[in-house]
Amino acid sequence: MNKVMLNTAVFLTEMNDGQSQINLLKNLTQPIDGFEVRGEFFKDDKADELHQLMTLAQEKSYSFYYSIPEILFTNGELNEHLAEHFRIASEYKIDSLKISLGVVNLPTPEQVTVLNNLIKVTGVNLTIENEPNPNGTIEHLVDVCRTLTELGFLGGYTFDAGNWYWINEDPIAAMNALAKYTTVLHLKNIHNQETTLLDTGDTDWQALCAKVTDSTPIILEYQINPADLADELNKLKQYLKVS
Repeated sequence: MNKVMLNTAVFLTEMNDGQSQINLLKNLTQPIDGFEVRGEFFKDDKADELHQLMTLAQEKSYSFYYSIPEILFTNGELNEHLAEHFRIASEYKIDSLKISLGVVNLPTPEQVTVLNNLIKVTGVNLTIENEPNPNGTIEHLVDVCRTLTELGFLGGYTFDAGNWYWINEDPIAAMNALAKYTTVLHLKNIHNQETTLLDTGDTDWQALCAKVTDSTPIILEYQINPADLADELNKLKQYLKVS
């Protein structure tokens, strides 16, 4: 059964007004299966907030994901901060890290060995996300995901449903090409390069959900007014036939 989760981007307005991710999640009344926090929205008390998030996740039996505001590859070289991100994730019982692909032709066997070792040593998963730039085209993502699979990568791929619009590619075509590699779905809808509520954008979001396995977490990742949040979650849950 698909887990239904929230990325804290749903609280973008509130976070820009200074509210913390932990307080927003603590005050959430709608039932969810987990959350994904964003590294760029932590304040000076990051360690304390991570500890509180870990406690909340344990108390509520939530899945705890973390979005790293960096890229995995710079000019073909692995991010030098990866080990530290994995250390923090292990310390605070984070289940999975997500990072944008960045700039690479194709990953090498040696680089996949480094990534796999970090995953194995810490027990923390890693997923790579498509970006809204020339490094995130369908063709390139297929090549990268195929290579990672062939090299035995232990992590996965986060399919961002909205980023295709910024590079003039079709999200349905992208999903058709990448569904077999997709382990997390960042669900959103877009109109005129602006996020919208699920039923008012240009994407057939149900078609995207239908392409992923029933074990794929689906994460709402777009700003939602508080008055609309319950309805958006219910739309997704009703389609998935989950409570």
